[in-house]
Amino acid sequence: MLNLKRDRSTPLYTQLKNVIEEKIKAGEWEPEQQIPSERELGKEYAVSRITVRQAIDLAVNEGLLYRTHGKGTFVATPTIKQELSKVDSFQSTLSQQGLVASTDIVKAEMAVTDLQLSTLLNVEMMDRLYNLQLVGYGDELPIVFYDSFFPVDVGEQVTEAARKEKEAGRPFTTLDLYKNIPDIAPTHSKQTFESVLADERIAKVLKLDEVTPIFKVTSIIYMGERAIEYRTSYYKGDKYKFFITRSIQ
Repeated sequence: MLNLKRDRSTPLYTQLKNVIEEKIKAGEWEPEQQIPSERELGKEYAVSRITVRQAIDLAVNEGLLYRTHGKGTFVATPTIKQELSKVDSFQSTLSQQGLVASTDIVKAEMAVTDLQLSTLLNVEMMDRLYNLQLVGYGDELPIVFYDSFFPVDVGEQVTEAARKEKEAGRPFTTLDLYKNIPDIAPTHSKQTFESVLADERIAKVLKLDEVTPIFKVTSIIYMGERAIEYRTSYYKGDKYKFFITRSIQ
C-alpha cells in the first residue's frame, strides 16, 4: 500500500489521486470495476471523506474514474487518444493504447448520387458513386464506423485495395488504403466535429443503445484541388478522445 505523506507540500487529495492512478495502471483496479466507498478509502488511508471526495473528483476529471448515480464510482475504460494535427494509421493509433485493431467491410457497392454529394465531389447529378462502409474494431469490439463516397475512378481502386487488405487480415481505414494506390495521393482534408446521438443504423453497427452520444466527424479528402472522398465517421463517445496542440502567438 502506498502511504500518504503529511509532511509533503503536495495536498493529501492529490497524493490519494496518485494512489488511485497507480492502482489502475498496475491492474489492481480493472476497467468497469467499482472502487471502494469513500468511507472505506478514508479509513484505509486515514483521511477525511472530504479529502477522499476531492481525490475522486480529480480522478474523474482526468478520466480515470466515472460515477454512476445510485451505484457508485467505477474505473473508466481507457480512451483512444487521437491527435488531430497529424494522421496515424488505424493500427498505430490503437496499438499505442494496447488494443488489437481489425477492420471489416460492411458494404462496397455503387450508389446513386444526390445534390449534396454531387456538389461536394464535383460530379454530375446522374453520375454514380462508390460507397464503401467499414467498421473498425479494438480487441474485437466495434469502436468506429466509416461511411465513404468516392468518384467512380477513385472508388474502384480504393475498394479493390480494401478487399486485398481484408483478405490479408490487416486493419485499415481509407487513408491507409491510399498508400497502396500509386496514382492517388491525398494532400489535405477538411473536417468538422460534432457530438450527436446514435440513430438506429449506427447503434446497430456499433452495438450501442440508441441514445448513446457519439462523435461524428465529417471529412472531405482532397488530392490537390480535387475532392476524392466524402466520409462520415462515427466514433464511440466513451472510447475516443481527440486532442490538438496549438501554438500561441
